[in-house]
Amino acid sequence: MALSTPHKQRGFLSVDGVMWIMLVTIALGFIAWMGYKMLGNSDAAIEQSNITSIIANTKKLKGSSGYGASDTNLVPSLIAIDGTGSMGVSGSTLTNQWNGAVTLVSAGMSFTITENNVPKAACITLATKISKDKQTTTSINGGTASSGEVLPASATTSCSNDSNSISWTTY
Repeated sequence: MALSTPHKQRGFLSVDGVMWIMLVTIALGFIAWMGYKMLGNSDAAIEQSNITSIIANTKKLKGSSGYGASDTNLVPSLIAIDGTGSMGVSGSTLTNQWNGAVTLVSAGMSFTITENNVPKAACITLATKISKDKQTTTSINGGTASSGEVLPASATTSCSNDSNSISWTTY
């Protein structure tokens, strides 16, 4: 009489184990994707904070005759008073979150900040958020400067490519 031995299951996981692993993988992928999207949006928020800091700190440099002769580079003075926020600083140059050049020049009694290499989504956000007062004019990609608030529809039209330039002139 031959005895039969029970067959043991061969394989690593059961079908329900595979389904749970797939569900967890999909959930982790979704979480990673959302994190990436949030980090992309945080660049615009960081840059908005940087520009606000630069505006506030540049106003500290104003003398009785303004900010100096027109086209005077104010970046070295801003760096000297540690007024650049979290902008990238290399010598006497500034770079934004997207490695674009940031300039700050005197216009007599006012000054102009120019940001280059700004992605479209960030351009729209910065254009609509920075210039909400009547003392600031905004020019996008060398277009006509508009005084005060820039409406989203106008910003969407003006921020037309993946590498935009925005200039703010303020007192």
